[in-house]
Amino acid sequence: MNILAIESASTICGTAIFLEGKLTEINEIEQPRIHGEKLPLMVQNLLHSHSITVHDLDGIAISSGPGSYTGLRIGMSLAKGLAATANLPLIPVSTLKGMHYGLGKKDGIWVALHSHKDMVFLQQFEGEHPCSEIVCESFDRSNYLPLAGFNLDKLCVEDEYIHAPPSAEYIGKLAILNFNEWAEREINTVIPNYVTNFNIGVTRSS
Repeated sequence: MNILAIESASTICGTAIFLEGKLTEINEIEQPRIHGEKLPLMVQNLLHSHSITVHDLDGIAISSGPGSYTGLRIGMSLAKGLAATANLPLIPVSTLKGMHYGLGKKDGIWVALHSHKDMVFLQQFEGEHPCSEIVCESFDRSNYLPLAGFNLDKLCVEDEYIHAPPSAEYIGKLAILNFNEWAEREINTVIPNYVTNFNIGVTRSS
């Protein structure tokens, strides 16, 4: 299975290519407000470096949120455009689920991604699966133990949580593992899970 994965939900701007089900190359930059400029070029370079086109892929995996409104919108728009070009399915993958996957199987752990000011997106996991809904709320570390997260440096000190950055690698691996269940050919039904009041409809669960 050949999959292109895109991560744009945070300050990380990332793409990864999986050929025959294996991670072949990944390119990630941690810098805010570069997604609109960098993502299309990163995708173009990644495909060109392996002498393939979008038509050689089986699907486009996209980090579907929660996260940065602008980053999610840019990533989703690019993913939809690529999928439409070659009539490919989109595989939306929860950003928090991707972050948790990168930790390995951690029981009872909270995964947090900074939203704005003192607000964070949060979800608790048991083993491989979430055991709570995703919420966006004011951060109080004492309520979330143990804790893993990303971009929490303004809210708590580094040794108070496990560093768990989003990554196109984790989005792609989860997309491959869950392709039959999560792949969506009606790409216009897939929307980012903003969690906050930006939501305008029901998001596909993944």
